[in-house]
Amino acid sequence: MRDREVEPRTEIPAEEWEFVDNRTIRLLPDGRKFEPFRIYDFWYEATDAKVLAIGFASVRDLVSFLRYDREDNPLLSGGASVKHALGFGVSQSGRFLRHFLELGLNKDMAGRRVFDGVFSHVAGAGKVFANHRFGMPGRTATQHEDRLYPENWFAFGSMRGTDPISGQTGSILNGDATDPFLIETNSSTEYWQKGASLVHVDPSGKADAELPDNTRVYLIAGTQHGGRPGVDPRPGPCLNPRNPHSATPALRALFLALEEWVTKGVAPPPSRVPKLADRTAVLAETLRLPRVKGFALPPGANRILPPVDWVDPPDAEPARAYETYVSAVDGDGNEIAGIRLPPIAVPLGTYTGWNVYKAQPDELADRDGSRIPFARNRAEREAADDPRPSLQERYGSREAYMAQFKAAAAALVAERLLLPTDAEAFIAAAKLCEDFDGIPG
Repeated sequence: MRDREVEPRTEIPAEEWEFVDNRTIRLLPDGRKFEPFRIYDFWYEATDAKVLAIGFASVRDLVSFLRYDREDNPLLSGGASVKHALGFGVSQSGRFLRHFLELGLNKDMAGRRVFDGVFSHVAGAGKVFANHRFGMPGRTATQHEDRLYPENWFAFGSMRGTDPISGQTGSILNGDATDPFLIETNSSTEYWQKGASLVHVDPSGKADAELPDNTRVYLIAGTQHGGRPGVDPRPGPCLNPRNPHSATPALRALFLALEEWVTKGVAPPPSRVPKLADRTAVLAETLRLPRVKGFALPPGANRILPPVDWVDPPDAEPARAYETYVSAVDGDGNEIAGIRLPPIAVPLGTYTGWNVYKAQPDELADRDGSRIPFARNRAEREAADDPRPSLQERYGSREAYMAQFKAAAAALVAERLLLPTDAEAFIAAAKLCEDFDGIPG
């Protein structure tokens, strides 16, 4: 056992644990509990590995069958046809799709394209631990768990590049006619936890990559990994209140853009990501965040490591890690790069993709972000020693706030980054916002 991945393991003597059955162990004496937040590893000689990677081929063959084969195909009965196929995945399934492309499986056994378009959300730079003996696809590396299992290996993006650590050259795309149109979106969390900048920055970390014409990459600014309507904003296991801002409206607009790209040849809006060229991509440790009383700051981004021997992993992490970047922030601590949906473009607080644990304040929370509301007026702000302008100081009134909010929503609709119905929903919700209650005007 150990407290952190970077620390040496302490062996638990054989007389202090026992088998309960062929799938369970327990600590001794009877009743002794496994300690919270500690990492326990158990090594044993395994048998009967499942052929997990057949799942990749199964997806290829099923989608190909539904698209092209008429015999016994329920979709093609009665003269029907399938013109296009789109693949969409979130988190683990998004990593699956990236891995699927890297394996060259978007080409079926007859050499035909399987998916015309692929949309991967919150996958970061990762793939899945599945094309390995005794693989465990559910493993996913964060700052304090599963760091030595395969997930983040070169190639990371759709551009062709050279790995500075292994010297390999490659891309997750084939570079031929079977490549799909590809959209990748990430929340802020993936830039802090999952090395998302590797998807669009050269692997050397020294320059922005030139993405191929069939690829778009977007950061949905100020969102967290599991952000969606109805997320509990209370801190839970974290120190800061959690981030309820949802990336979903941007995903709906971009999915429509992918469909139009595939069916009509209408390209989506240009990629929106942090860039080294305009200094919106920065190292996490250089970020200057507002110091607000009671607002815990991040210890730094999760290091993205090269693969190690996961069967007999080392006691220490590799000395060399990939250079990764996060978005620069404005004076409020809100990200300036990416798609800034109306709640970020015209904010009521600071929204981040990172948080920290109450029990381990020097550790990033695995997938949670933070939201710290602005004070309502100057007196409240000064009493809290908050350097960020209050709602009254920055907007003056609800009416002035709504005018800016509507303008931000209209601009996103014009850029095809927000659907009109979602703009209307944002505006309706903003009108009911209680943050301005009691503010004159």
